[in-house]
Amino acid sequence: MSNSGISTRLRLTVLYTLISILSFLILFALTFFSLYRTLQQDDLREMQSRLLSYWAQYQTGGFDLLQDEVSVDNLMIGERPFFVRVASRSNETLFFSYPNIWESFNIAGLELMPLDPSQIHVLNSPDYEYDLEVAGIWLSEDRFLQLGVSSENRTRLLTLFRRNFLLLSVAILAAGLMVGLVISRRAFRPIDRLTGVARQIVETGRLDARVERGTGSAELTQLVDLINEMLERIDTLVSGLKNTVDMVAHDLRTPITRLRARAELALRTEDAGEAREALVETVEQSDEILRMVGTLLDITEAESGVMNIDRESIPLRALAEEIVDLFDLVAEEREVSLRVECDPALIVTGDRVRLRQVFSNLVDNAIKFSRPGGTVRIVGEEDARGEKRAGVCVTVHDEGVGLDPSELQRVWERMYRGPVQPNTPGLGLGLSLVRAIVHAHGGTVDATSRPGRGASFTVCIPDVPTRISSDRDG
Repeated sequence: MSNSGISTRLRLTVLYTLISILSFLILFALTFFSLYRTLQQDDLREMQSRLLSYWAQYQTGGFDLLQDEVSVDNLMIGERPFFVRVASRSNETLFFSYPNIWESFNIAGLELMPLDPSQIHVLNSPDYEYDLEVAGIWLSEDRFLQLGVSSENRTRLLTLFRRNFLLLSVAILAAGLMVGLVISRRAFRPIDRLTGVARQIVETGRLDARVERGTGSAELTQLVDLINEMLERIDTLVSGLKNTVDMVAHDLRTPITRLRARAELALRTEDAGEAREALVETVEQSDEILRMVGTLLDITEAESGVMNIDRESIPLRALAEEIVDLFDLVAEEREVSLRVECDPALIVTGDRVRLRQVFSNLVDNAIKFSRPGGTVRIVGEEDARGEKRAGVCVTVHDEGVGLDPSELQRVWERMYRGPVQPNTPGLGLGLSLVRAIVHAHGGTVDATSRPGRGASFTVCIPDVPTRISSDRDG
């Protein structure tokens, strides 16, 4: 894989991991704040409960009872020590009881702090990781009670929570990387297959390779389908061009050789009449070559799917009568009659110019291979084959010698000239062009024959445009 592919995959993995870590950080922050507030509120409720208890004792027994009660309590709230301070209105200490372990805390600094029951004062010590939180209540107009409790339990719980979070963060980071790698690998699997097929095409020059569809997101699956469709059309186009070049190289050799021979004869002869005759034949050969090249290009364009089909609604009988008028003189010379059997209301949907080419080739062939005195019939009818795509079918019947069953499929091949009337003029491309144009319209062609009784060529054109990926599909 290229460096850019690795970089993209790595970026996707890192992005997924960062999103996982960020989500976990947000969850941790919310949980930590909620836990902190809950523990703080619990401590505050315990302090307020103890303060109210001392206030009640002061109200009932005075200052002496309060001092005795503090001594009995042994300065412990559950498992946590606390201190009690009673101050005058001027914030002078009247009574103070605290555990010796808190000597490093600047408890005396309370005399510099305001006496406000709504405030919680915090005392720090360089020897301890926790703080002392101090709340107060007025016992009377001139005495203020302060209670100090450590935040040791809360600090220990929060420290344990943070340590566990760090361990979880490492685990989530590893899991995020693994999941990110799996997801990125799965996401890039169609692209890897596409890269492999592209490399195979570049290395071998073969266009028949296709990307495995596999499973994945709808967008990547659609991309794979479009790539395969594009490769199919490119393969069809290149194959058509190759076949065209091969046929042009093979089939133009003879007419070009004859053209050159006649041109040399015109140059060598001193007889003006013979030279003129040679030049006339040269022009005729040139016209035949141009006609052959043009037909081959039309076939290739239609088979490759790039032929422009300008669809319109065309009265079928009017189109058939145009063809009859075009070939009327030729049919008369061959003593063949032309007949149109078609409902005037029948409509065919397609490209007028291209459909005229189709029916002209079919009628031209029918006239060529009909016996003198025969009839060529152009029959139009609705497509009654029961398919969802309704349309029309046009059949051209002749009364010629017919075709052998082995020839019915070969007649559609390029340059095929059957054993019947081999001296009949033509390029052998007419029926190939018919099939290519009909397939470009999304239609079908068929040929039937009974030897000695004529042949019938049927073209069915649907009303709904349908794209055909390749003429090779049949």
